[in-house]
Amino acid sequence: MALPEINISFLDNMVNLPIHMHPVFVHFVISLPIIIFLIELTNLAFRRKTLDIVNIGLLALLLIFLFGAYIAGVKDGKEAWDLLDTDAQTALKAHKIFGVYIILFGFATVAIFKTISMIKNRIIFKVLYLLVFALFIVLILKQGKDGGELVNLYGVNVDRAKVLDDKLFDLQSAYDDLNASLMELKADKNGTKKQKSIKDMNVTVAPVPIAKKI
Repeated sequence: MALPEINISFLDNMVNLPIHMHPVFVHFVISLPIIIFLIELTNLAFRRKTLDIVNIGLLALLLIFLFGAYIAGVKDGKEAWDLLDTDAQTALKAHKIFGVYIILFGFATVAIFKTISMIKNRIIFKVLYLLVFALFIVLILKQGKDGGELVNLYGVNVDRAKVLDDKLFDLQSAYDDLNASLMELKADKNGTKKQKSIKDMNVTVAPVPIAKKI
């Protein structure tokens, strides 16, 4: 069952990013949560407020990269949309919707549990936060895997799609030229037959003699 779409299109034109920037943001979106998780694991033993502050800063940075990945993904998706078949368009739309859910609900849940773990400052809440964060990482990795399949299976957001489109245009042009040449050849052939037909009539039809005056 497909997730219902949540409209956050007001973000689409918030920042004017160049095309093909989505993979750049995605690298940080995937790597930052793993770094944060490892720091949180370390902090279970040391219980340092400094590490909590560092992770809050990294979480804020992660949120920026999440929004950047969304905005760049929308732009790249629009660039590739017309080159995709129906299945690819459906997969791309599902990828976008799931990304919105990760931002709005996944990150928000992580932020809430992080806040609770800092306020309560008990090991049980910190472990619960880590479990929620681990699930968040799994969702991000799944989203990254789905994005990779869009590239590998459908050629979304890669130069190959444009190359194929150029080849299709070249083939269409060649077909049009061939068709025009064929039509000209048929026209010439029909004209030759018509001329030959008139010549044959002149040869086979005997001239009618003119009656002499008596």
